[in-house]
Amino acid sequence: MSETYVALPPAGRAPGILLLPPVFGIEPVIRELAERYAARGFVVAAPNQFHRDAEPEMMERTDEGRARALARAQRVDVDQIVDDVRAEIAALRALPQCTGKIGVVGFCFGGRYAFLAAARLDVDAAAAFHPVQIGNSLADAPNVHAPISLHFGAEDPLTPPSEVEAVTAALRGRPDAEVFSYPGATHNFAIPGVAAYDPAVAQLSEDRAFALFDRLK
Repeated sequence: MSETYVALPPAGRAPGILLLPPVFGIEPVIRELAERYAARGFVVAAPNQFHRDAEPEMMERTDEGRARALARAQRVDVDQIVDDVRAEIAALRALPQCTGKIGVVGFCFGGRYAFLAAARLDVDAAAAFHPVQIGNSLADAPNVHAPISLHFGAEDPLTPPSEVEAVTAALRGRPDAEVFSYPGATHNFAIPGVAAYDPAVAQLSEDRAFALFDRLK
């Protein structure tokens, strides 16, 4: 976990949350979210999902940084990242502060891998905020075994309503799977400090996701 940011709860042992960042990497806002979740009573680890890339560093949210980040995202090997997530889960579970229960939460790019963790890996819950490309992984939907909470912006150009509908249909009938679409919200609604941030939707979606994670306590 040498390239992973870890935030610890105020006291005692607690469940773990693996926080999978957007395409930009472990930005200051991701560290802030990790600390926020730790304050809610979790051991939080945010890994660098791009540590294998030739450009592993955090990218800035500028036009140039966004272009580099998106190009890097196109270079990833999906199965390799899933394997890396598996290793990060094992490392998080092994921390002395962790009870062994693990939730995974992903933002944007990381959301697809939270979904795949719920389908392929040993986790106890998963959630994603404005995830992208889950529609490319729906073959894994029948294997989703952990409770999962997915949150989309109805105006998100990166995940159109047709994709949200496909995800909803793929998970339909599962009492432990929930999919929410928020009218008026767009991509990045849950990322504080960016133009699309919607505090009300961010808080509602976080509360809904943590209704799952709090069960791990």
